[in-house]
Amino acid sequence: MKAALLALGFLGALTVHDFFVSILTIRHVPDTRTLDLTWRMTAHDIEHALENVAPLKLSSEQEHPKADSILNAYLHEHLQLVVNGEKATWNWIGRELDGETLYCYLQLTGIDSLTELSVSNSLLQDLFYEQQNLVHVERPGQPTLSHTYILGAGAHTFTW
Repeated sequence: MKAALLALGFLGALTVHDFFVSILTIRHVPDTRTLDLTWRMTAHDIEHALENVAPLKLSSEQEHPKADSILNAYLHEHLQLVVNGEKATWNWIGRELDGETLYCYLQLTGIDSLTELSVSNSLLQDLFYEQQNLVHVERPGQPTLSHTYILGAGAHTFTW
């Protein structure tokens, strides 16, 4: 009986989590004329999504030498931004791993004002149909606006 419970506990430890979410926070910083993006996701999910491209092995001694560019290319496939009616492209700033959580930092420059922001976010939805992607948009002196993207959702436009 003890062995059966131990085996059941071991199998339970091997099960994959069933909570699939990323959180993208977009902050308009008028003083620097930037949109600063912080994207939080589960590291092993993104590694799994990219295993057919390359074994990333983030923050290990075997980390792929082009991990940043591979991650950035994947993010470009799954995030589209239109700022004040014009398609926008970000610069890769960097990333960090905190336990199971991967933070990716991106930045758009030359953003004087933000009156309309259209966002399309399909991160990891090609792998996990349960994946939900939350986007929070912060502007100084304004309430935070949020939207949740589920599989098949189109772009959402934030307006002020």
